[in-house]
Amino acid sequence: MAQPSRIEIARRRLKVVRYSVGVTAAAAFALFALAARAAHPGTSSGSASTAADSTAVTGSDDPYGDVESSDSFGGFGSSSVSPSYTSAPSVQSGGS
Repeated sequence: MAQPSRIEIARRRLKVVRYSVGVTAAAAFALFALAARAAHPGTSSGSASTAADSTAVTGSDDPYGDVESSDSFGGFGSSSVSPSYTSAPSVQSGGS
């Protein structure tokens, strides 16, 4: 019986490496998914807490405070940001 060629041997090795990498990647993905599920706060065992327990209620629904009454935008009356409409610089050709 004839010896397999070097190309056939290389193809077999490549096939084994590809399967090994695929199995390793699948196992790593599964472990990562399990770790992420275990670390998720909704699945942890312990005392149940609600959002009201962990955050302070301020009495206002505006998380940024009263921006309209502050003078942080120079007293322009509106806290919105609008684009500046300046003209573009003109380019002169160097022709004679």
